Amino acid sequence: MKILVLGGTQFSGRAFVDLAIQSGHEITLLHRSPTNPGLPESVRRLVGDRDPENGAGLDEIKKLIEAGERFDAVLDMCGYVPRVTQASCELLKGACDRYVFTSTISVYDKDSQDEVPDEDSKLIDLEHKSVEEVTGETYGGLKVLCEQVVRTWYPENHTIIRPTVIAGPNDPTDRVTWWARMLSTLDAMVIPAPPSGLAGFIDSRDLAAFFLRTIEHEISGIYNAVGPETNLQMHDFITRAHKALDSKAELIEVDQDRLASMEVNSWVDIPTWAPAESQFMYRISSQRAIDQGLTRRPLEETMQVINAWDIERGRPDLKAGMSADRMREVVESVHAT
Repeated sequence: MKILVLGGTQFSGRAFVDLAIQSGHEITLLHRSPTNPGLPESVRRLVGDRDPENGAGLDEIKKLIEAGERFDAVLDMCGYVPRVTQASCELLKGACDRYVFTSTISVYDKDSQDEVPDEDSKLIDLEHKSVEEVTGETYGGLKVLCEQVVRTWYPENHTIIRPTVIAGPNDPTDRVTWWARMLSTLDAMVIPAPPSGLAGFIDSRDLAAFFLRTIEHEISGIYNAVGPETNLQMHDFITRAHKALDSKAELIEVDQDRLASMEVNSWVDIPTWAPAESQFMYRISSQRAIDQGLTRRPLEETMQVINAWDIERGRPDLKAGMSADRMREVVESVHAT
């Protein structure tokens, strides 16, 4: 199959490109970087910004279309603003059989009353729909609007996938990588004492495999991609990762009030540990995707692969979570009382 990827040089997009090439598909990739970020040689690279107001990336695709080229599918990895998403949909409407759009579980209204939110649960209604600045407050609402654009232009042949936190090699966020690093390198670390809520992430390779499956099997619709398993407790995630990594770190359980008193905050200082008002994100159902072939590997495998990748890249400073030095200070404070 001939597949066009918008974005795709990082993380789950990169995992998709590698998997699709291994599966024998022809990949054309539009990305902004003028350098080749380690892509397989068989990938045809188009360089340019897809936003018509910022670059001529879409013109490169237009040249191919005008020369008679068609694509079996497009995988949109970087649609964040509806105006930009619409430009891509409009250009490709007559030259692409399926539009696969990467959305997010952040589209769901956190005030939804659904105990187990699914694809039909209430979505965010962005108040200022003309806004284009992507922030923590606008991200989910903008993705809702992008989804609407895709469904309008591809009413019968759209696939919209809403992943949760993504984990795996080449992670630019370091949210789950933080856990692998701390567990693998520290002598001791504080963790939130139970009940500490749920945990969750989707392995980038599992997400990539589901992208490809929806293309190969012409699967339409909207699907949540969450994992690694249903109702995974944060405490169980930590202890299982600790064992999988053969960690020697002492795990010091501290209740949440005391953590707060030490200015150790959920999500910011301890990544993926969601505050109470955000726990809904870990209850979201992925059953519809599982019924269509989404597979989720054990968390132990994901953590081991992340740790190996982190070592291979030289363990640079992390972009998420408290530093190792800060964690040592917190541990010392706990031990001193």
